[in-house]
Amino acid sequence: MSVYTPQRRTFSTRPATSTPPETPGAGAPTSTDPLPRMFKPPAWEWTGFGEIGWWVRAGSPWRDVLLGPAGLRLDQWRAEGRLATVKAGPHRIVYRAELPEGVLYIKHFLVPNRRAILRQWFRRGKGRNEGKRSQHLAAIGVPTIWPIALGEQRKRKFLFENFLVTPAIAGTTPLDEFAMHDLPTWPEPLQSRVRVRLARELGVMTARLHDAGFLHVDFHPGNILVRFPARDEPELIMIDLDALRRRKKLDWKSARSNLALLDHFFWLRSNRTDRLRFLKHYLANRQDNCPSIGRAARQIEGATRAWAERLWSRWGRRCRSTNKYFQVLEGEKSWGVASRDLDPEAFRRILADPDAPFGDPGARLLKNSRTTRVAETTMLVRGQPAAVIYKRFNRKKWLDPILNLFRPSRAWRSWQAGQDLVSRGIPTPQNLAFVARRPHAGRPFLRLLSHETYLVTAREEPAIDLATYVNQVLPTLPADVRRARIRRLTASLANLVRSLHERSLSHRDLKAANILIRTDTIEHEDRLSLIDLVGVRLRHPLPASQRAKNLARLGISLAGVTGRTRTDSLQFLRLYLPWGLSPLSDWKAFWRRIERAMQTKRSRNQRRGRPLS
Repeated sequence: MSVYTPQRRTFSTRPATSTPPETPGAGAPTSTDPLPRMFKPPAWEWTGFGEIGWWVRAGSPWRDVLLGPAGLRLDQWRAEGRLATVKAGPHRIVYRAELPEGVLYIKHFLVPNRRAILRQWFRRGKGRNEGKRSQHLAAIGVPTIWPIALGEQRKRKFLFENFLVTPAIAGTTPLDEFAMHDLPTWPEPLQSRVRVRLARELGVMTARLHDAGFLHVDFHPGNILVRFPARDEPELIMIDLDALRRRKKLDWKSARSNLALLDHFFWLRSNRTDRLRFLKHYLANRQDNCPSIGRAARQIEGATRAWAERLWSRWGRRCRSTNKYFQVLEGEKSWGVASRDLDPEAFRRILADPDAPFGDPGARLLKNSRTTRVAETTMLVRGQPAAVIYKRFNRKKWLDPILNLFRPSRAWRSWQAGQDLVSRGIPTPQNLAFVARRPHAGRPFLRLLSHETYLVTAREEPAIDLATYVNQVLPTLPADVRRARIRRLTASLANLVRSLHERSLSHRDLKAANILIRTDTIEHEDRLSLIDLVGVRLRHPLPASQRAKNLARLGISLAGVTGRTRTDSLQFLRLYLPWGLSPLSDWKAFWRRIERAMQTKRSRNQRRGRPLS
């Protein structure tokens, strides 16, 4: 996609670059020029090919490149190996065509049902809408796509399939991909300087959109491209314009909801300083009345949290049914849900005989107790052999199958908890399949009872549990290295548990043995993840008593670590507590609460004759 390079400077913190007349985008309208009619003569030329009519920019060289005797040359490009499918869905297919004249993107908008046809009757075609909105965005100084052709299929005056063709925008990366993968690899101080300028540019762009009455209903960094005309000067480009909606006037309530939509991505991936910097630039460039920066920040954070909870809940339900991520299958004596990443044949084999993986060649038994049996084996995951953990949850009591009618089984709790953790961005090995055995095939009522249940989880390699690391690896290190590792591990643990609790999750059995630490990155960073998720619960808001119990359980498991002091425990608490949201003096009360929970746990285990771990 090529890009409008706007001339407007009213809100910008730096001059916008102009475009040479030969480049696509030259002559883009400014805020003071009347907007020309989009897809109308004399700027556009129309050509018909049966039911499909094509509007192409007048005088551009693209007409002969795009159109042949039968219309768009999609089949020709596909036969020549020049066409690739970027996205495919029931409502839209996006193609990328690499031609000698340049790279093009073709959006093919489909109409799979009557609702889509009626929508286009009232709202015009999606391709036409994107073209018109690109014109409006250029006029307010927001760089965007540069349409060069529009194709529309009409039958009896009804609009059906339509196409929008735009040249590629050179040197760009989606902003979400850049923020997550590219920017962290840049050296300092360049990385910090770019973060500051990205916040500025994003704030200015968003202010321009809202002042013009535009709301992007799918406002996230994946719909914004970034490129660098200079090494540390980012330029942002808006795409996916069909999701733009325009109002005569955008009030603060609507703008706040739209900002929360954008903030959801950065809320989990950036610090408060960067988000505050964005908000300052946004408010400074808004022409409408807005609240003070402190009040605005609190309102946006609250709206972001409410939006995130709804979104996380929806994502968390994906693992319960058949969709693009999971598949539900039922065998003669069992049923299950599997991730699409797990090989379907491997899943069907498990359904036919859930105990078969324990007898696989190369399977290694890790645990065999009254309650569980755990083995490490190999299965096809995403088309490649991968190590997996196969776990069977045995019946602890004869009454368990009946009780499972009224409460989730242990395997299902682990399966659902894994999806909740992934939805909220908490690191954990991927759950691949859940299986429940139903041995009473001939008895309708008993067939409802789940007896043994099974869970397949990807093995995270190379990694060891934290208990092994702190009890066997740390004591062998020199004193100064061990001291530095303990400090770093304290910070990593505090960040992990704080993220867990901030996202409405608790882990009843949060102990060192249920935390994995990667061994390939241990020299420079601690990468932690949670396992054994039976005790994970989702509750919003999470009460302080539950948080204290989690921390007490973790504290007990780390009590005997060589070189760990009470100062480290206090440092953990300081890093865990959200100091910006609560009085600085409340740490003592919370510390005492954790101590009481630890004493209660010790007393209960001693009374029941259970060892502490």
